Amino acid sequence: MNIFAELLHSVYDFKSYTGFRKNGTGKVLLYGLLLSAIYFVISFVLPVMVTIVGFGGFSNLAKETIPDFRLEDGRLWVEKTYDIQEYDTYQGGIYLKVDTSRSITEEITDVDLLPFDRVLIMDAEHMIVKNEGSAVIRISYDDLDFGNMTRDEFLKEIGAFLPIFLWIMMVVVVCVSLLGFFGGALVIAVIGSIMSAVMGCGLKFGEIYKLAIYSRTPAFLVDSVYSWLPFTIGYFYVINYGISVFYLWKAFRYIREEEMGYPKNNWT
Repeated sequence: MNIFAELLHSVYDFKSYTGFRKNGTGKVLLYGLLLSAIYFVISFVLPVMVTIVGFGGFSNLAKETIPDFRLEDGRLWVEKTYDIQEYDTYQGGIYLKVDTSRSITEEITDVDLLPFDRVLIMDAEHMIVKNEGSAVIRISYDDLDFGNMTRDEFLKEIGAFLPIFLWIMMVVVVCVSLLGFFGGALVIAVIGSIMSAVMGCGLKFGEIYKLAIYSRTPAFLVDSVYSWLPFTIGYFYVINYGISVFYLWKAFRYIREEEMGYPKNNWT
């Protein structure tokens, strides 16, 4: 079975997993790279391209994302005000507040910021910054010595470095994605080794790891669809890994029943 046929069979044909464990290491590695590339394009590249095209280009996107501002003689003016407080499963408590019409940094105490892991508060002359695990930092724009700047000047400055930044970001995202993929498969394989022992399959860890890589296909399919949804689901990673564990369990049943002659039963 060629590698593209395996992509399809790994989703709907549990019996095919009995053959996947016999594939060579090189073929399984190539399969993992191909699956990661497809997932990366669907869940990251395409959404970014659709967003940029929808705004009529990167410059328009930047202008819509970055509000009009002016920093002059140590004083900041921002066109809009922001007051965002939210909790993210991965990032923790986030607090963003921007209001250059009054001295909000003097109104907010360190005690007020205790529930938040990441904080950025800006008024006309000062800003408050807090990152996870660090203390609250209060800074004046004069201390930062940014000079005078407007939004158009800022976009012009970063425009020269944007292609390099995008390539670096792309390489970093690809490397992190590959590490996440093969690391996730390793976690699934560890869980699978326990299931294999309980079910009496007698599989080697290398065989289980190969099956774990293939079991990531249906999980990535669901994850790709989820990446396009306009809402979030808490602890979605549990669903993601649960799908792979379910496919491993079904694969172990077929391996045990068809290759080892065990009778069928409801659970194991």
